Amino acid sequence: MKGERLLPAVLLLILVMSTASVAASVPYQLRWGIYRLDLETSQIDLIYTCDEKLSGIRLNPAGDTLVFTKRFGDGADTDEEICVVGVDGSGYSRLTCNERLDTYPAWSPDGARIAFLAMGETLDIHVMDVDGGGEALLYDSGYHDADIHWVGDAIAFTRNFQVWVMDSDGADARRVTDPPRAGEWGAAVLPFGDYDPRISPDGGRVVFERMMDDESPHGNYDLFVVNVDGTGETRLTETGWTQGMASWSHGGDRLVFVVSAVGEEGRYDLYTVSPDGADVVSLTEDLFPPGFLAYPADFAPDDSALYFIGEWWDWRLLSTELSCVAEDSRVTLGEELTVSGTLRPPVEGAEVTLRYTKPDGATLLRVALTGEDGGYVDSVTPQIKGAWQVDASWEGDPGHGQAGSAAAAFNVSEARGGIPAPPLLVMLGGLAVSVALLSHRPKPGRS
Repeated sequence: MKGERLLPAVLLLILVMSTASVAASVPYQLRWGIYRLDLETSQIDLIYTCDEKLSGIRLNPAGDTLVFTKRFGDGADTDEEICVVGVDGSGYSRLTCNERLDTYPAWSPDGARIAFLAMGETLDIHVMDVDGGGEALLYDSGYHDADIHWVGDAIAFTRNFQVWVMDSDGADARRVTDPPRAGEWGAAVLPFGDYDPRISPDGGRVVFERMMDDESPHGNYDLFVVNVDGTGETRLTETGWTQGMASWSHGGDRLVFVVSAVGEEGRYDLYTVSPDGADVVSLTEDLFPPGFLAYPADFAPDDSALYFIGEWWDWRLLSTELSCVAEDSRVTLGEELTVSGTLRPPVEGAEVTLRYTKPDGATLLRVALTGEDGGYVDSVTPQIKGAWQVDASWEGDPGHGQAGSAAAAFNVSEARGGIPAPPLLVMLGGLAVSVALLSHRPKPGRS
């Protein structure tokens, strides 16, 4: 969404006071990340993470590669470059490397090329091969051209704060919307106008956001849809929130968008709405921990999940705590003992090192992996009697400090009464003893 990021002081206070709850549902690593949200289970997976600013994520038609913008160097706009990474986190590659602004990538329908914005004298639309080669200027209106999206033979973009559509070869650019006060500056960070057009999967409609007023410094926007020929313009929302960057589901029946602010209150949550404006739903308001901000999302090919960029506001290393408990304090030789514990805040897949110290001073090292809830379990069968101790530790990761060691103690002894007899012999032996006792019992009346 356009405008400066907003996070009220009360939200920052909550962040500081509730670090134990951070990352309860969102994997916490470096400040920026690309995430996948399962819309059925609300499971959130981290695909890629870095310290540098990320933006403009788009999923390719095959559903296996994400293109996005990453900021390098000193963090200036001229350091923004186009990159790709697989949805499984593999295959990261930087496609552009120059001293200009490259941003807002969009896939061609066949996934073989990527259109993007490049800054020259003005912001123009360029195209390149998927490996970064074959770059060429596609369109230059003489003004700043922005916010591109490519479906079929049409590319939608903004020009003069209006929505335009052109052919995929850069020809026949035609205006689609003509908003009131387009280009007029007010008290917001952007002029009045229409922004971020996205073409529907069937190529018939375009969704975009329009700045309705400048009562908020970020601008207050609503979502609209319009036919690609400029007819049938329909308003979808009437909230006036700072919202937009909508993306269509592949089925064309839902739109996902970002609400970054409501008045002066920062949000950065993902919402969905039907193309007719019905059924507005907040997907992440109760899911994300304080201080985690979501940016524009793209649907997975089957519409079961969303890929989005997230940012940990005021990112910092979290302190961690680790527990360690032995199931029993006393066990016998050859008996299996369970050792368990929990890492807080929860970190899934963390390698907890367990150092078992035997009575003779020798050690046994084992590794247990934490689950989604941060818990781990290990089992060991002691073969030496005496006092044992197990120490658990975790070295941390880019988002969490090293956990202090936790310990548990237990004692191993031989089984009481020597080696137990087989159950049948024990039963027969007990019966024989009972018969013997009865045969020697004194008869009544005799001393």
